[in-house]
Amino acid sequence: MKTYEVRILGQRYKIRSDEGEEYIHGLAQYVNDQIAEVQRSSKTVATHNVTILAALNIADRYLKLRDRDARLRQEVQDRVRRAMKLIRAGESAEGKP
Repeated sequence: MKTYEVRILGQRYKIRSDEGEEYIHGLAQYVNDQIAEVQRSSKTVATHNVTILAALNIADRYLKLRDRDARLRQEVQDRVRRAMKLIRAGESAEGKP
């Protein structure tokens, strides 16, 4: 596990991770971008409030993507089951005289 230093809102943070440096810096950049987006679209000035709003935005995106992923996985499983039924039905039909 390596330690990386990142800056979020001008503050330095040390992050320990098995992920690569580019990935960790990308995460910090994403957080900074989300904070900047909230700052541009909000009249909120307090850093604490801005970071909470940015965290809520990030959580919202994450949960929506997680739900979409779950729906897609279920859809794939359903399609595989239907395809397997059709294959089995075809195999059974071929075996009959």
